[in-house]
Amino acid sequence: MNTEPPTGDDLTRMLVSMKTNVLERATDVPRRRRPGRRFGIAFGLVALIGLGSAGGAVALGLVPSPFEGLAQPEPTAVVSTEPAPSPTPTTAPPEPSAAPSTQPVGSTPQPYVPIDCATLATESSLTSLLRAPELAQDEGFVFTPREASLRQNGVQSCSWTSTSDTASAQFTVDIALDGPDSAEGLAANREGGGSLGVGDDSALACRDGFTCFGTVVVGDYWIEAGYTQSQTFGEETDDLVGAQLGRLADVVRPLEPRLPWVAPDVAQRWAVTGDCATLALGTPLGTVFGIPSLDGSWTETSPDGRNPLVAVSSDEYGCQATGSTEAYTDQLVYTEVEVHVAAGAGWGFEQFREYALTGRGAVDDVTTLEVPGAEDALLQCAAMSSICYLDVLVDDSWMRIIYKGPASTDQRSRLVEVAANVIAAR
Repeated sequence: MNTEPPTGDDLTRMLVSMKTNVLERATDVPRRRRPGRRFGIAFGLVALIGLGSAGGAVALGLVPSPFEGLAQPEPTAVVSTEPAPSPTPTTAPPEPSAAPSTQPVGSTPQPYVPIDCATLATESSLTSLLRAPELAQDEGFVFTPREASLRQNGVQSCSWTSTSDTASAQFTVDIALDGPDSAEGLAANREGGGSLGVGDDSALACRDGFTCFGTVVVGDYWIEAGYTQSQTFGEETDDLVGAQLGRLADVVRPLEPRLPWVAPDVAQRWAVTGDCATLALGTPLGTVFGIPSLDGSWTETSPDGRNPLVAVSSDEYGCQATGSTEAYTDQLVYTEVEVHVAAGAGWGFEQFREYALTGRGAVDDVTTLEVPGAEDALLQCAAMSSICYLDVLVDDSWMRIIYKGPASTDQRSRLVEVAANVIAAR
């Protein structure tokens, strides 16, 4: 049996036969007309004929559509590509910051040798020399502008005492960086004693049975030491002091020095620029105190003479004037005025201020007052005192005015005038 759909003449004959059969059935069986039915059939046939043989067959579903088997275009795959990363600007690695060359500006100064007095005593076995050593002064505390100046220049000063019911002894050590001036200490102690044989170079001189002075140069450091006791000692004490200096040298030799300390910029106004002639006074001292002879003797104060290291390490202004007046007894009465200034030692003034007002040194005759041109001032002067002290804070520096002379109630105002004149003339 042929299952292929008719085409061509066969399709035409089939359509004519179908039309004839439909018309014959329509005349044989009379039926109630239904409006529009004939029109629908006729329209369907006309449409079929109008489409043509092949087109009509396709329209009626008799012939499979020739388009069904065509492959439909596959959807184009959209490939998402990540945008190329934008180039990251290359940043040069930060240059390493330069190592500091000084201690932090404005800090409390630290000595060059990085060891405190308590550790120095322990590691050098100080009990071999002093039976029960005690620090004579809190480490780092300063009582004067000169002591503050030594600290700022890197000097470590330690002093221990030992007492009993029958005797007492004291051992003092000053340590700084070595320099040409250490030769003076070595020469002096070698002349009065001899070489000690410790450190890189050393000398020890013991005199009068009560005191010994020693100098040691070791590594980066210069050590000056002094020993005193209340009773005469024999030769074995010389050996004990020499052995103690040897142990000190062994302790400090490997220590790397600290960086130097520098004063704040504002304090440079008070840096020493020459002798006392450069520390001018707006109003002469003779005019302030009514003693003309004070004006002709403005000279430097004597340096601290306990050893050459201390003498050369202070850079404070230390100036004094001495005058005299004739008393009613026809005897001369002397008046002395001193002016000391340590540039940048405001930290020392603050320490001393706390000590004198609220600390262990607090006394009733210490008062605060105003000095023109200064930030703070502290006066210690009793109503009828022959010695008065005026401590002044100015430009982060410490100034001290000292009066020694006849007791008078006018000294307070005179000291304030001296300080104001020095500040105004600087």
